[in-house]
Amino acid sequence: MASILFYLGGGFFAPSRIFRRLLGERRRFAKGFRIMLFIGILYLISVVGLAVAGALLPAPGFLPLDAHNYYFYEMFFVLPAFLAAWLLGSGAGTLVSLALGGRGPFKAAAAAWAFAFAVPSFMMWLPHAAFSTFLLLGMSQKEFMSYTAASGPIQTAFLIYQGLAVLLLVVGSAKAAAVGRSMRGAAALVSGLFAAGVYAGIIGYMIR
Repeated sequence: MASILFYLGGGFFAPSRIFRRLLGERRRFAKGFRIMLFIGILYLISVVGLAVAGALLPAPGFLPLDAHNYYFYEMFFVLPAFLAAWLLGSGAGTLVSLALGGRGPFKAAAAAWAFAFAVPSFMMWLPHAAFSTFLLLGMSQKEFMSYTAASGPIQTAFLIYQGLAVLLLVVGSAKAAAVGRSMRGAAALVSGLFAAGVYAGIIGYMIR
């Protein structure tokens, strides 16, 4: 556990260097799997809290599920969603990289992408966990949502925070492509964008 947290922190501060070190690990793919499982468990915990608190979806859901029970159902697909998004995102990035001259084993690139995806996912879990915690402590959902829905410094700070998470996703994914698929420049960026887009699309579609 300590090693994957080390790589998670490194993925935030020095992704290129930490991805190169990760690729030297014998069980790199297993580490990628464990970090995505860890992220999924974190979301599962906060989703359970939201289900217990009786939270409603703060925004329209994309899946055809009742808004009153969405978080109950989400408990059952949150872990598979993160694992599937990681593998499909890595697969998409790998396929694009093949057309752009990338090379290297899929598992190596998938391991790097796992940590590139985990960093922004962990960032976005923190407000998700805060939402769950405050509702469990008795705050009404309307009151909690009012702090980010109303124009002001809190909303501005939250938008900047979300923007930083998106930036880290794009940069980290491009660097994972560069290291994991032996690519440079625009080719790594394009491959990384495809991988990040697939991952973010699946998570954004399913996880609320």
